[in-house]
Amino acid sequence: MSKVKKESLQRHTPPSLVSGFKAAQTSNVLIIDFITALPGETEAIFDSVVLTKDITQNLLKALNQFLENDDGEKN
Repeated sequence: MSKVKKESLQRHTPPSLVSGFKAAQTSNVLIIDFITALPGETEAIFDSVVLTKDITQNLLKALNQFLENDDGEKN
């Protein structure tokens, strides 16, 4: 997938706050199920994503930058 300028991306749905996730993998992809549960309700998978190794590496880089950035600065 080609690099896309952040300014050109549009969000079509609001972000969701998840209470957890589970992951499964094959030799080629990683599947992440996002789990949510309201108090007193059973947990449910409300969305899933499938990531290739390239996308997973990009996500890992972004997560590491987030964890290392302790000054509250927005990237």
